[in-house]
Amino acid sequence: MKIFVSVVSFRDPLLKYTVKSLLDERSDDNEITIGVFEQTCLEDSLVTVEPDLVNHPNVKYKRIDPEYADGVVWARKINAAHIEDEDFIYQVDSHMLFNKNWDRYLLQDWELGRQKAKNTRVILTAACHNFKLEDGEPFKMYDPNHHKTSRGRYFTFQKHIRRPAAHGEHIDRTEDVEPAIHIFAGNFFAPTRWVDEIGYDSRIFFDGEEHYMVLKSFINGWSLFNQREMHCFHFLGTHDYVTKHWVDPITDKYGPLTHRGQKYWKQFIESISEEDLKKYHEYSGVDYINGIIEERAFTRQIIDPKATGTPDSED
Repeated sequence: MKIFVSVVSFRDPLLKYTVKSLLDERSDDNEITIGVFEQTCLEDSLVTVEPDLVNHPNVKYKRIDPEYADGVVWARKINAAHIEDEDFIYQVDSHMLFNKNWDRYLLQDWELGRQKAKNTRVILTAACHNFKLEDGEPFKMYDPNHHKTSRGRYFTFQKHIRRPAAHGEHIDRTEDVEPAIHIFAGNFFAPTRWVDEIGYDSRIFFDGEEHYMVLKSFINGWSLFNQREMHCFHFLGTHDYVTKHWVDPITDKYGPLTHRGQKYWKQFIESISEEDLKKYHEYSGVDYINGIIEERAFTRQIIDPKATGTPDSED
């Protein structure tokens, strides 16, 4: 199989570890192409610090200066233009590490999902383990003898913006893929036809990206599953990390773009029929009409966000 890995990066000094891990830990089973869209100044970019990665035959690279960046969804949409004849897209954050044979595990789980759904409109997603830096090098934080997966759940409904807040519960590894009610945009695997059928609304700057993916995929007949086991690692504590546009900002675009994104998120919600929202409610336990999260969709596993292993959709 051919897999296109989408990595968009905003001022991220850990990007090099992500690309190296994807290349080093892939199996020999599949053809891997890594599309990198880096939004950082030239002196800090892979072009300068890791030119061998930019010139790697499995990497397709583009870069702009960070002041021209317009958000993660915008960047993902541009990066998807690298897709050619790949069968699958694997969308990840720019500060992640991977276990050996990560691509093999994804395809095995996707096949289980296809068998359950009885069609090929199947999405895999999950949160991640953590990694941290020790003496400047990444260190994976997990017990290799205690196999874990995750499922997305919600802990509050923010009625003023018509959107529930998600968290990735960590649970024991499952024997089969299980239905998912939330998509983690930083660990997302699907056939590349998803880009054409569902795709990206680049007017949504950051908040709402995952909820848009969930609802538009669901109402268009895509089946969502959590992976049986997590084989990726997310950098610990990125909620106040430099990859966030509001951390040490270099332009004043964040406020206006966020406001615009909230406007188009609300327009998207209002465009969905009541019948489709009721179907998602019946499936998930999340009632967008009344702003209610049922017990089956609720999580109490909330911990300090600086210690979470949830891919958080940042550039």
